[in-house]
Amino acid sequence: MKIRVRYPLWLLWICLAFSSAVAETVYEVREPTGQAVQSAIDTCTAKAGGVVYLPPGRYISGPLWLKENVELRLEAGAVVVLSTNKADWPAGARALVNAKGAKRIAITGRGTFDGNARWEYAPARGQDPEIVEEQATAKRAGVEMKRYYRKGEVQKYLFVLQDCADVRLEGVTIQNAPLWNVRLQDCNRVWIRGIHLYSDLERGVNSDGIDIVSSSNVLISDSMIATADDAICLKTVDIGERGRGTIRPTENVVVNNCILTSSSTPMMIGTETHADIRHVLFSNIIVRDSNKAFGINVQDGATVSDVRFVNVSFELNRRHWNWWGSAEVMKFVLKKRTPESRLGRICDITIDGAQGTARGTSVVAGHADRRLENITIANLRVKMLAENLPDKRATDALVFERIDGLKLLGVDVSWDREKPEPKWGSALVLREVSNLTLQDVHGQAAVPDGPLPPMLKENVTDRRGP
Repeated sequence: MKIRVRYPLWLLWICLAFSSAVAETVYEVREPTGQAVQSAIDTCTAKAGGVVYLPPGRYISGPLWLKENVELRLEAGAVVVLSTNKADWPAGARALVNAKGAKRIAITGRGTFDGNARWEYAPARGQDPEIVEEQATAKRAGVEMKRYYRKGEVQKYLFVLQDCADVRLEGVTIQNAPLWNVRLQDCNRVWIRGIHLYSDLERGVNSDGIDIVSSSNVLISDSMIATADDAICLKTVDIGERGRGTIRPTENVVVNNCILTSSSTPMMIGTETHADIRHVLFSNIIVRDSNKAFGINVQDGATVSDVRFVNVSFELNRRHWNWWGSAEVMKFVLKKRTPESRLGRICDITIDGAQGTARGTSVVAGHADRRLENITIANLRVKMLAENLPDKRATDALVFERIDGLKLLGVDVSWDREKPEPKWGSALVLREVSNLTLQDVHGQAAVPDGPLPPMLKENVTDRRGP
């Protein structure tokens, strides 16, 4: 028996009216100019929100300001290009797409944002304190002491979203930023999915992919990011001197199902660490043709804790001397930026399930005044290959120093026997390590019958004593 429900006519009319009221309101941009895009955003905002739609075309633009309850949607073939005309940039405008204090904003579609970056190849200017030894090694090897620098009167970010909540970035292509591509500053609840982000892998200095700065509850998934500088970088920055006040932590960050390439570090935490960074998960990541896989660099007194890197496949290759990295699997370091800086902490860090090829020496090292705490490396398989540049750097495969609570579980290190490097040494080096756990660890010295052991231990105690 079928039961038919009859609705009164007045209720049907109310439902139809409500459906019309909540239907998506779309404002199509009629002219391919940044002014027309901003005008549509402002109109949309005045009408309590909706969608600003960009049809195919090339939009040369100065700064755009995204407002509350607005989605900026780019059709395939729509390209928003950063204007290099200084007259298009009022004082204080930091990015091509800006938002401050906005809620429920989105940038979506199949279109492209292009930063129109420019560079020049010039003699090195000064000394980068992070790569003093690397620069000296390159100079001794006869490498030309030149590198790429940004140029042009207009050098901007592509996205700066500050103090925003409920942010969605989906589908778009973001490329050629003069500075960082996407900066999330003091944001909460951010979803980034299905984007393609690119900067020139040789020339794109300072062109990070996504920088998560003092932000919380961020999910990045199903994206492809290839940048010269760090692909995804977590920071906490002190901008209190400009009136910001208390520095917020970066916390609750998940990066999943992504393909990352970087001439620096695909998955990076630091160096700016003025407040804590915690509860971070990188999972199901493919790292291709990169200068490092995992990086943590704490210099400003904060604590980095509860970080997990899970299920990562990596392929690492050396880059030009000016980039941070030597094609090593990981580099975790604790230091002070200046003698007056506070000394931070690195604790409760796990790498579980990573395999691939490397060309540089991995270093996980605490400070003379404070050890790293509770570091777990599990199910790691790495093969060391010959370096692909003349300024050779690699020595041992994995070096662990000044750590309290180190677990090495299911670690396997092998070497390319057909192309050995003259400086290659031990598979594992352990110095000043307490509470060490070794389980199912395999590795040989680079030279099987040479003077160095497979595992070099100095001042090490395991959980059963010395």
